[in-house]
Amino acid sequence: MILKEKDAYSNGDGRGGDERAFYGHKQEQDVAFQLRREFGEHKQIHVINDLRLGHRGERAQIDHLILHPCGFIIVESKSIVGEVTVNAAGEWSRSYQGNWMGMPSPIRQAELQQSLLHHLLRDNVERLVAKILGVQTQVGGRDWQVLCAVSSTAILHRDKMPRKVAARVVKTEFLAQKVKDIVGNITIALIKGKPKFSKRELANIGSFLLEHSAQVSTPSASSDRATATPEPAAPVAEPAPQYSSTPAPDTAAFPTEPTAKPQNMLTCKECGEAHQLTGMYGQYGYYVKCGRCSTNTSMKQPCPACGWKSVRVSKGGQDYTGSCRKCAQKFLVYRQA
Repeated sequence: MILKEKDAYSNGDGRGGDERAFYGHKQEQDVAFQLRREFGEHKQIHVINDLRLGHRGERAQIDHLILHPCGFIIVESKSIVGEVTVNAAGEWSRSYQGNWMGMPSPIRQAELQQSLLHHLLRDNVERLVAKILGVQTQVGGRDWQVLCAVSSTAILHRDKMPRKVAARVVKTEFLAQKVKDIVGNITIALIKGKPKFSKRELANIGSFLLEHSAQVSTPSASSDRATATPEPAAPVAEPAPQYSSTPAPDTAAFPTEPTAKPQNMLTCKECGEAHQLTGMYGQYGYYVKCGRCSTNTSMKQPCPACGWKSVRVSKGGQDYTGSCRKCAQKFLVYRQA
């Protein structure tokens, strides 16, 4: 089940100074496509793309987080053209057109993200995980894994990598199978007595992280990372893989100011009530609950400018604002009375 799709690219058209960011986004988009294709309808494996965290003065952005009954898998995406090797000390190197240079370890980066996520969940565990015989259970005893998904066109020198690193690096096309291997047979895991999250606990964790991510302010992409070490600006003209999902829509040169929309435009899908509505947040995002018939209605309404149905909703004070993923138009979806 996909709890949050990959965000649309919004830093230009991929030319000039934004080329590296553009191909990095395309790699993340391709990973998201592979996860959606394999786990989009899965009831026990939940995927959150572009998860932003802020806790104890630290910030991070997790490219892809996978929740499953026995734990968590953090996936760091890397767009790499050429060859990749890792020495015995865990130091990464990449080549481009025959030239080698060092690069920050994406495995270490994912480990830092994992640490921040663990602290965030631990400090809010009472809201997420049930008590057993009056004793609060924790998240630390679960299965925590980190993976690095690199471009399928990269050449990996696995024979020169430490075994622990090689086991965590996977090409994008094989990522879904790697995730299934890690999760394993959930029924067997339960028989063996491994701690697990219930369906309600998984839903609680997913909803909590989505709401937290929506509330975190992210001034720039560089401040989203748990590590402050910038990656060298090597040319990475990564070709789009043949199995990639539909390219991110162009978002340039569209108005971004919210377009006023009457409060009662959002109505109950069941009875048409427009006033007795209460803004809520759940597993599938923001919605309103009808005070007349108790029906839930999603706030993801079509864009009034272009009619596109892929809209992201965010909350600010009493206002719920929609942002179109196609034309970048922002509009008022609902205002809580």
